[in-house]
Amino acid sequence: MTNVITRQRCKWCEEDSQLIQYHDEEWGRQVTDNDALFEALTLEIFQAGLSWKTILHKRENFRAAFEGFKIDRVADFDSEKVEKLLQDKGIVRHRRKIESTIENAKIAQEIIKREGSLISFFTSLSDEKADKQKAIKTTFCHVGLTTAESFLQAAGFSEPDHAPTCFLFKKKEAAE
Repeated sequence: MTNVITRQRCKWCEEDSQLIQYHDEEWGRQVTDNDALFEALTLEIFQAGLSWKTILHKRENFRAAFEGFKIDRVADFDSEKVEKLLQDKGIVRHRRKIESTIENAKIAQEIIKREGSLISFFTSLSDEKADKQKAIKTTFCHVGLTTAESFLQAAGFSEPDHAPTCFLFKKKEAAE
């Protein structure tokens, strides 16, 4: 077994065991479960303006606060639940991001009814990176282009930007 400490990785995950595990085992791997995709999108939205380390270290608190990111449950959150979440010191207490999460759960429900699953929606998007980003930005609430790209990489819909020195780096094939 290769020693995980001696491997070269992307600089952003160095010296933090949770970031190393996320980098090595999750980031860029295809996510197919509806609730897991919703979680990935939600965490990327909450990460905007903060470090990924902050979000990752609060991930279990987010999972508890948002009931396992079960789309149908989150879609039913009301204003009383928003106020309760705003008091939860275990998560990022940002009203607009919390309200957007609830709205995005409702959007996800509609997509699942129409497409059958969130994976169907995301895989049906154009192969062009900019088109994918715009589609996600215009479909979901509180998503900018950077957040859309971070989500696409995290959930395995586009190649993650591993550093060339990272053991997971894959050379891009030259266009023929």
